[in-house]
Amino acid sequence: MPTSLDCVPDAWGPKFAAEGGAATRTQTGPNEIAFKAPAHMALVMLTPQPEREVALDSDRKTVALAPVGTIEVVPADAELFARWRVTKENMLVAFTREELARLAGAEFQNEHVLFRPPSPGLVDPKALTLANLIREEFQRGKALDDLCVSSLITVFGIHLLRTYSSLGDLPNRPISGGLSPKAWRRVTDYIHANLGQNLSIERLADVAGLSPSHFLRAFRQSAGQAPHSYVIARRLDLVERLVATTDSSLGSIARTAGFSNNSHMTATMKRLKGIAPSNLRRDQEPRAKDIAS
Repeated sequence: MPTSLDCVPDAWGPKFAAEGGAATRTQTGPNEIAFKAPAHMALVMLTPQPEREVALDSDRKTVALAPVGTIEVVPADAELFARWRVTKENMLVAFTREELARLAGAEFQNEHVLFRPPSPGLVDPKALTLANLIREEFQRGKALDDLCVSSLITVFGIHLLRTYSSLGDLPNRPISGGLSPKAWRRVTDYIHANLGQNLSIERLADVAGLSPSHFLRAFRQSAGQAPHSYVIARRLDLVERLVATTDSSLGSIARTAGFSNNSHMTATMKRLKGIAPSNLRRDQEPRAKDIAS
């Protein structure tokens, strides 16, 4: 099935696709690419590109320095040509029309998006910060936190809409305070009941009855941590409980707790708790024998 990142060669770097958008960290060059954008895209340079050549819906190519943090916005169906003369690294984030319309509707109550691509060489510090955070997750390999990347992609999409689209002209709604007790119960009950499922920020925000950006701020204020950190902690709590109280295989426990496989679960637990599930199980075996005797 075609995806929003099919126009980017797989050999250029790892890809991640979620309910709300997709991202790829690419490393290649010198090289060039030309395509009709299958989705709304934004490219953030993680390394400088001197004499970068770009044309967007035009036969005229612009040559300019693209420093670290340069952002390029490519609306869906736009014709893009780009050529770079050095090895480069960048983060590309993509949203299908449906994904971005859904996000725009939740955030701005307006699904009609008209992008205003920035001038060549524009450095966007906030986009660079988000791109580097996504890059850090890619570098974790098997321990990549799906919900964290999904959250960052959502925040990136909101930033694009506010900064490079017609929706940025709309007044911001005042936001203060954390989740109400009722919203907190709804969200946490939903998380605990669906730990094995894909828990996107957009879905959790919908359960809370808030926009994604309002939900992210309110949840952090209520919980003292980001939603993805809370979910991962609850998933690891479930892993520890299942390892201690069942004979289920570690692969089965991983899937039940919302991890893609045992390797993903093990890498995440070792990173955050300093112990592997297999070691937890071995620790439990002598206790079970003592109780039985």
